[in-house]
Amino acid sequence: MRGITRVLSVIVFSALLGTAVAGFRERPPSGAASEGAQDTGYLDRRISTLEMRLNTIESSLRRLEQQAISSQRMSTGQPSRDPETSLLRSEVEILKGRLRELECGLVHLDERTLSVTARDARKRTGGQITDPCRLNPEASVQLSTHR
Repeated sequence: MRGITRVLSVIVFSALLGTAVAGFRERPPSGAASEGAQDTGYLDRRISTLEMRLNTIESSLRRLEQQAISSQRMSTGQPSRDPETSLLRSEVEILKGRLRELECGLVHLDERTLSVTARDARKRTGGQITDPCRLNPEASVQLSTHR
């Protein structure tokens, strides 16, 4: 934010300087003709220098905007282009799937080891069992194979 303020200040300053220079150019020369030519040449060089600086600032501002946009894309979950990062992400997803399977298997076994009275009490208080891991406790636990 401070950089944008600085850029805007430079733009306003250069606009004011340009107006002052334009006013100076319109005045008739007060001294000799060679003195007026030297002043005009000096001012032209200064204006060119300021224009180059403005162009540099504009390009820096564009670069900062592009960096901000790319960092927003990276933070919103856009896939990385690094193959190692992509591989690690896919392996983490596989591990998360395995963890869900193991948790479901544990719940399945928990349901299987409940006594009949505890199962009946759960049905009375909880109503319908909606957890798919608890639906058929007598079936065997199915886990995917390792890759």
